[in-house]
Amino acid sequence: MLSTAEAFDKFRKKLELGDTESKGASKRQTDVRDCIRGGFDVKTDFLSGSYRRHTKTKPLKDVDVMFVLGEKEKWRREKLPIEMLQAFEKCLKKTFSEQDQTKICRRAVTVIFEKNYYPDEYEGKVLSIDAVPAFEAGKDVYEIPDKVTGKWIKTNPKKHMEQATAKNDELDGSWVPLVKMAKGWNRANGKPIKPSFLVEVMAEGLVEAPFSTYPNEVRNLFAAMEANVGVSWPDPAGLGPPVSDQMTGELVTNARKALQEAQRKAALAMRAEETGRQGEALRIWREVLGDYFPLS
Repeated sequence: MLSTAEAFDKFRKKLELGDTESKGASKRQTDVRDCIRGGFDVKTDFLSGSYRRHTKTKPLKDVDVMFVLGEKEKWRREKLPIEMLQAFEKCLKKTFSEQDQTKICRRAVTVIFEKNYYPDEYEGKVLSIDAVPAFEAGKDVYEIPDKVTGKWIKTNPKKHMEQATAKNDELDGSWVPLVKMAKGWNRANGKPIKPSFLVEVMAEGLVEAPFSTYPNEVRNLFAAMEANVGVSWPDPAGLGPPVSDQMTGELVTNARKALQEAQRKAALAMRAEETGRQGEALRIWREVLGDYFPLS
C-alpha cells in the first residue's frame, strides 16, 4: 500500500499537465483565437492567468487567452465594459453556436466545449477557454473590462507570473504543486473561495520557507487561510481591485467552515497513518483533496 508521502508525490505528478492537456489546450486556443482574429483588429494575443503561471489544475477549465486589440478597435474603449464583452460573445457565437456554449463572465467570454465530448475517465479534458478583451495601458499593463464594477481595470499578467515564479523558486519548486492541491480542495468542496486566483494569492502570502512535507504544508495552509480569508487581498500587481472582492460576509463564513472541516479531516488522516490505518488515511486525504488523490 502507498505511504502517505508516496501518495502525495503521485498526486503531485497527476496534477501536472501533460502532453494530452497541452495539445488539447493548443487546439482549443487556436479555434478561439482564429475566431476573434477574424472579427476584430487584434494586435497580439497570448496566454495569461493560471495556465500561464503553471498553477492551473485538472481538468483544464477557463484557460485565459488575452486579446490585445489594435487601433481600429480603440473606440470600443470608450464604451461600457459590458458592450465589449457582448461584442466578443457575438463574434464567438458565429463559430461556437451550440446552445449555452458561450457565456459572458466577469472579465471574459467563456467558450464551453462539448460536455459529452470526453469519456468520463479521459485525463486530458479541456473544458473551456476564456477570451479576455484588452487594450494596452503601458509597459506590460493592460485594461480589461469588468462587468461587475462597470469599469475598465488595469492588470499586469507578466508581473503576476514573475511573482508566482519567484515564490516557487523560493520554495524549491514545491509551491506550485501546493497551490494546485489547495485549488483541488477548493474545487472538490464547491469552491468556497472565489475566485480560484484568491487561493493562489493567499498561498503566495501565507506559505513561507522552509518547506516541510506536503501533508504538513497543506494542513498549515488550511489553517492560515482560515485565519486570513476575511481580510482584503489586493491585486499582487497593485493595479486592479482586490482579488478578494467577491468574498461577501456569508461566503467568508462558509469558507471558514469548509477550511475548519478540511483541517479536521487532515488531522484525522494523520492520526490514521500514525496508528497504522494507512488505507483509511489515504481515503480521508482523498475526501479532502478530491478524486485525483490516489488510493493505490
